[in-house]
Amino acid sequence: MRLIFTKESNGDIKAQIHKGTILVDFSYTEMIKQLLENNEIEDTEFNGLEEHEIEKIEEMLTEISEVFSEEDEDVSDCEIDDLL
Repeated sequence: MRLIFTKESNGDIKAQIHKGTILVDFSYTEMIKQLLENNEIEDTEFNGLEEHEIEKIEEMLTEISEVFSEEDEDVSDCEIDDLL
């Protein structure tokens, strides 16, 4: 998953996500879909953000990724019959 964070002139931070080869406005649904398919946040780009803002976003992305890693472990530990 590729994410781009851009600080706009009014101070807002705009998030965008690559959907295939197309860059679209951020969507939680798209992020979850991509994390379920492949739990990797590959290339994150930061434009115009201050260092403390970048650190906070990176921490948040790490925590989100860890949640999906835990879900993968929980599912792999179950037997197929338990899931049905």
